[in-house]
Amino acid sequence: MKRKRDIWLMGLVLLLAAALLAPGLALAKEEGKAQRWGVEREKLAKDLGLSPEKTKEFLAVGEKYDKSRKELFDLLKKNEGDLEKLMAEPKPNEAKVKEVVASLIANHDKLVESFKAQRQEEMKLLTAVQEGKFMLALKKWHEAMCSRFEKKEEKK
Repeated sequence: MKRKRDIWLMGLVLLLAAALLAPGLALAKEEGKAQRWGVEREKLAKDLGLSPEKTKEFLAVGEKYDKSRKELFDLLKKNEGDLEKLMAEPKPNEAKVKEVVASLIANHDKLVESFKAQRQEEMKLLTAVQEGKFMLALKKWHEAMCSRFEKKEEKK
């Protein structure tokens, strides 16, 4: 009987520990992603042969746009959540749906524009040869992103 109680107590402790650690793990995962992108940008700057001064400028551009995109991603998540709630209703309010869809589209457009603006700002720092290397690196990145997306779709 005591052993059974000890097992239940140990299970409860593990459950509480997991519940308390989960938010911290999610935050650590996000910080890990940010660090990974920073490392990839540093590697790209090195591969492009940027001077230390240009590397700092290049990395600063990436950080600036990362911050603005974080806000956009938060807005998109909110819009998507609002749309899901509206669409779950038996008779969705068409005016509200139209409003949320318009907001979603506007935020998607802002997201695309932020990537375009970042690329343009980064390319201003590069020579013609570095621009060519940069565009080939972007091609590899796009292929990697598409590959990750395809793998996620296969798992579903």
